[in-house]
Amino acid sequence: MTAHRYDMTELGGDYARGAAGLALTALPLILLPMHWIVAIAFAAAALVFLAFLVRTWLRHRSVIEVDSQGVVAHGPLGVRIAWRDLDGFRLRYFSVRRDRQRGWMQLDLRGGGRRLKIESTISGFDEIVSQAHDAAVAKALTIDDSSQANLMSLGVIAPQAGLAERWGVRPASAGPATDGPEE
Repeated sequence: MTAHRYDMTELGGDYARGAAGLALTALPLILLPMHWIVAIAFAAAALVFLAFLVRTWLRHRSVIEVDSQGVVAHGPLGVRIAWRDLDGFRLRYFSVRRDRQRGWMQLDLRGGGRRLKIESTISGFDEIVSQAHDAAVAKALTIDDSSQANLMSLGVIAPQAGLAERWGVRPASAGPATDGPEE
């Protein structure tokens, strides 16, 4: 069994951004008189930043354990998915720039009526993805082309003729992929 956590150095920036956004939206709402339409806009923005802070806190408090039986997320919203119950596997890439050189991946697992999303900022993300992929293959789950391209960019599966060229993916050993995160 392996245990994985989100590193505080990764989460620190999210905490700072969420706190700054909440301060810039909630404080004027509390301290300044404003028209009700403007107040609604500030309140909506404050709720978004609050939700972001709560999400960051949930990731901070979570520990993901993976073994031959399945994956378990310990924390405030704990989830257990046994590999035998796995019925959904998706690996997505989110880019923050047009050149797709910076961003993060998210592993989305479903099984037993539960869903677990794991972001690539967690320690040992490649290992988690590899074990989940092995379980998905063992269950003969269909893996979409986008997920396969992302698996190729991580080096979990070998490049497949046509698919790698279509998605612009290079193997992990060849440097950063055009479709994957820069690590």
